[in-house]
Amino acid sequence: MNEIRQQILEWIARDEKDLIRFFSQLVQCKSPNPPGDTTAAMRHVQHFLKEQNLAYREVNARDTWPNMIASFDTGRPGRHLMFNGHLDVFPASNQPGWTDDPWSGKVADGRIWGRGTGDMKAGLTASIFAYAYLSRLRDQLKGKISLTVVSDEENGGEFGVGYMFKKIEQEMSADCVISGESTTPRGVAFGGKGNIQFIVQVATPGAHASAPFKSANAIRIASDIIRDLDDLASIPVHVPEKMALILNDPKVQELMGAGAEYISKTTLNAGTIHGGAKVNVIASDCAFEFEARIPIGVDPDAVVERARAIVARYPEAVITSLSVAPPDYCDPTAELATVLQDTVESLGRPRPVMFVSSALSDCKYWRDRGIPAFWYGPTPVAGTANESVSIDEFLNLVRVHSLAAARYLCK
Repeated sequence: MNEIRQQILEWIARDEKDLIRFFSQLVQCKSPNPPGDTTAAMRHVQHFLKEQNLAYREVNARDTWPNMIASFDTGRPGRHLMFNGHLDVFPASNQPGWTDDPWSGKVADGRIWGRGTGDMKAGLTASIFAYAYLSRLRDQLKGKISLTVVSDEENGGEFGVGYMFKKIEQEMSADCVISGESTTPRGVAFGGKGNIQFIVQVATPGAHASAPFKSANAIRIASDIIRDLDDLASIPVHVPEKMALILNDPKVQELMGAGAEYISKTTLNAGTIHGGAKVNVIASDCAFEFEARIPIGVDPDAVVERARAIVARYPEAVITSLSVAPPDYCDPTAELATVLQDTVESLGRPRPVMFVSSALSDCKYWRDRGIPAFWYGPTPVAGTANESVSIDEFLNLVRVHSLAAARYLCK
């Protein structure tokens, strides 16, 4: 393992400019979701794999939302490790605060700048290069290594990882998964909160604003429902004892900072609202999108049942487009988790703590099948203006993904 480690570190040091260039160019490949078109970004990834003589194949649910899998077998019995990452990112839209082109991929001040740097093109680049480095060392490793690069993660993955599991489940099954999702270099995420998303549509007869006796206002009804949905946060949380010990660990609390108090609470968000025709007309229509983000220990069915009961108080309203993703987690003491922690520490950095993220990811598809899946990525910056990742953190990700996978596959 010492020789493998030294070789990987030499390659990364030699390839530093190429790594930064690839990452920067990947950011320049616009892939906001919506609309979710990742074709340019996927071409960039596949061009690199072709240069490395690494085979891959696409498994696509939609033409402009490509997914791909690459795999190689060492020829010796062993375990199957899989890298996973997504190409789609949050839209930049008209978000205030940007001082440069959100898709510039600019390299300046020791950082790479642009939408999607943290979520998750830094981590994805680390996994892609780790996969390439390990392919050169296959004669010294055991088992099988795979890389999945997908679309649609920002929407829940139905047409990304979810679709791939439907079509090629056997190939997608692994002994463990590494993802470079935006977490923090100080932690390894072994789980995430769940979410329940739905649309509430309100319809009334409508009327001229001078005749309020003729119709209720759909927008006012919607606002009343949004207020009443606050009650979802009161549903009891029953955190398993072992999980509570982890979540209440002072190191985890310090890591989570201001977000620590919310990791075991249900949080609510009315994300969009649309309705009405003009200012002097009583609104006859209104629709809003709502999300309940639920922690480990909350029954998703109980949340859905109460949400339906709340909306049912208003005969003008109905819930549509309901989707449910329960909280997910895997064993924080699984071998790969320890390997990741040991690897980070061996590189002279503080040993990362195991924690549960408030975000969701494609890892749920593996965790729901009992397969350990862990995030180790850069400092969280997703969705912020002037999104960026430090070059130091980025190169550390490449080292950690490569060395941890090699160590796991040497046993």
